[in-house]
Amino acid sequence: MDTERSFVHLARLALEGRPDDIAALVRQTLRRLQTSRTDLEPAIEAVMKLAATGSPLRRLVPKPVPVDSETRLELIRSENNVVIQREPTWSAPVAAALQRVVKEAVQEKALRAAGVSPTRSMLFVGPPGVGKTLAARWLARETGRPLLVLDLASVMNSFLGKTGANLRMVIDHAKREPSVLLLDEFDALAKRRDDATEVGELKRLVTVLIQELDSWPDYGLLICATNHPELLDPAVWRRFDSVIEFPKPTTAEISALIGSRLSISANRSSVAGLVSLSMSGSSYSDVDRLVTRARRNAVVDGRDVESTLLELAAEHVSTAPTEHRIALALKLIEFGFSQRHAADLTRVARDTLRKRAAKAKRVN
Repeated sequence: MDTERSFVHLARLALEGRPDDIAALVRQTLRRLQTSRTDLEPAIEAVMKLAATGSPLRRLVPKPVPVDSETRLELIRSENNVVIQREPTWSAPVAAALQRVVKEAVQEKALRAAGVSPTRSMLFVGPPGVGKTLAARWLARETGRPLLVLDLASVMNSFLGKTGANLRMVIDHAKREPSVLLLDEFDALAKRRDDATEVGELKRLVTVLIQELDSWPDYGLLICATNHPELLDPAVWRRFDSVIEFPKPTTAEISALIGSRLSISANRSSVAGLVSLSMSGSSYSDVDRLVTRARRNAVVDGRDVESTLLELAAEHVSTAPTEHRIALALKLIEFGFSQRHAADLTRVARDTLRKRAAKAKRVN
C-alpha cells in the first residue's frame, strides 16, 4: 500500500475543505490496511465507525445555512453556544426525563459498547408557555451541541411542492454534525393524513417526516414540539424514542417559582403562596411575565415588590374561586390598600370584606 501517496491525497482534500471526500478516503485506506495489520483491527473499526457517522472533520468547514430557492430566506436559525439567562423550572417528571437525556449523552461510549444508542428523537407536548422550547435550548446547552431551529414560515413555501424539499434541506444540514434540531409547531408539518381538508402535498409531507424520523442519526437529537397533539398523524407518534408531556404548573410550583425569582422578606413569605392561588391555571411564562412586571413597577413607582405583585395578581382572579379572591383582598388590605381598592381589584363586595376583617380581629 502506498502510504505516502494516500497521505498526500488526504492533505489535499483537507486543505480544500472536503470532509465527505476525506471520510471516503479514510474508509478506503483503512479497508486495505485491515488485511495487512490485524493487530490494528480494533482501532481501525473505531475509526471506520467515526468516518461513517458524524465525523469531527465536518466541523472544520463552514456550512452555509440552507435557504428557500424562491425567497432566499434562511430556513433555520442557529445558535452555537446557547446561553440561558435564568435556570428553567419544570415539574419533577419533566426535569427527570430531561436530565436522563443529558446523562445518556455523557455515557454515550458506554451505551454504544452495550449495543444501544442515546435518545435521538423526542416529542414535546403541552400548552403554550410551559417550557418546551426552553427545554430544547437547555438540552443543547447541557450536551454542548449547537441548536438549530426550523423557521416554519420560510419552510412552508407558497408553492407546496417546495415545502418537502425545504424540509429535506434543513434535515440534511442538521445531519452534518451532532446538533439539536428543533421543529416547533410540529402539528403544522405532521397533520393527520385522514384530514379531508388537507391537500395531497401536505399529506406527502408527513411521509417525508416519517422517513426522516426513521433515518435520523444517533449522533444528533431531533426535538419536535406541539401545542396540539390531537392533530398529529398517528404514525408519527411511534417514531419518537421519547415523548414528554409538559403540564401547566401546580400552585405549589408557581409559589416556588415566584420565591426563586424574588427576594421576599420572611414576614411576607405568604405572598408567593397567595399569588400562586390567583395564578392557578397559568403557564410558567405567564408567571414569569407577572414577576417581571412587578419588579419593574416596584422600581418605577418606588414601592415594595410584594405589594406590587399582589396588585398585579388581583388582575388574574376574576375567574378564581370566591375564597381565593377574598383571601387576596384581605392580604391587600393588610398591605395598606383601602377596602374600596381591594374590593375593586378582586371583585369582592366591600360588605364581605368588612365582615371577614371584623371576624379576623375577633379571632386574633
